[in-house]
Amino acid sequence: MKNKSINEITLFRYLFNLDNRNLPESILTWYKNLGSVVDADREDAIKELSSLKGNCRNLVVFSKTFIEAMDKSYMKFTQFHQDILEELDKESGVVRSPYFTEGSYVVYSIKNGCLTLWVFHDAIDKYLSIPTYYILVSLKDKIKGEGHQLDCMILPLLDHCMEVNLRDYIDMVLDYLCLRQWAEVQLGKISTTIKKNIKKNKKLQTITETGLDYYLFDSKWYTEISNDESFLVSGHFRLQPYGDGTRKLIWINEYTKNGYHRKATIEKVKDGDIILN
Repeated sequence: MKNKSINEITLFRYLFNLDNRNLPESILTWYKNLGSVVDADREDAIKELSSLKGNCRNLVVFSKTFIEAMDKSYMKFTQFHQDILEELDKESGVVRSPYFTEGSYVVYSIKNGCLTLWVFHDAIDKYLSIPTYYILVSLKDKIKGEGHQLDCMILPLLDHCMEVNLRDYIDMVLDYLCLRQWAEVQLGKISTTIKKNIKKNKKLQTITETGLDYYLFDSKWYTEISNDESFLVSGHFRLQPYGDGTRKLIWINEYTKNGYHRKATIEKVKDGDIILN
């Protein structure tokens, strides 16, 4: 199956009010026709998607350089989980990453200190975007900073579906939210177009209309070049308060105790393709 453009994907057409079909009901019917069990938990998880329709942030696509940086740094963000879930209460959005299974999107929603994820696969069906997992994440304790743990309830939504690294999906979404909220990042806006064939004056004409927008997220945290290894301090993130009541996430590079230090910078994103490969 060829890759679909962003404007052809039923998940986005539903979330952004471009399609009048009831996607949750279509998904439940698809499950039943396939012979997959639809119990009360699965039905509730799918129907919960209706609360996100028309209230969802644009798709954000993570770059490979962002993923590579976060693979090395994700443990540095655990101390901010409680803060980000409190600050972004009632937010919902959708992300895609080269780290995810090909053709996979993660829809997220934050409510009352809990993070909910739906893992969608666009390549399972020719017409529908099919969710395979429902994940509910909450704080296991109220410890601020380092030391807290997350409770994760993972509900498979499709029989015989196996996917690894679901915990990594959780960490990647939380890391992205922390960086987007508190760091000096730039999101590269990508505008798409739709070509349609219409009949005018008995002739077939092709017109171009405005399509959906999405954003590319790219950050590069530069490591420090140290010329003195007498005493190294490992790199870490810090949530820096400012006098106006705001907070920003800053990166403290690995540095030697003698004071050599270079601040992190962020690489500006580049325009991407309309087709999401």
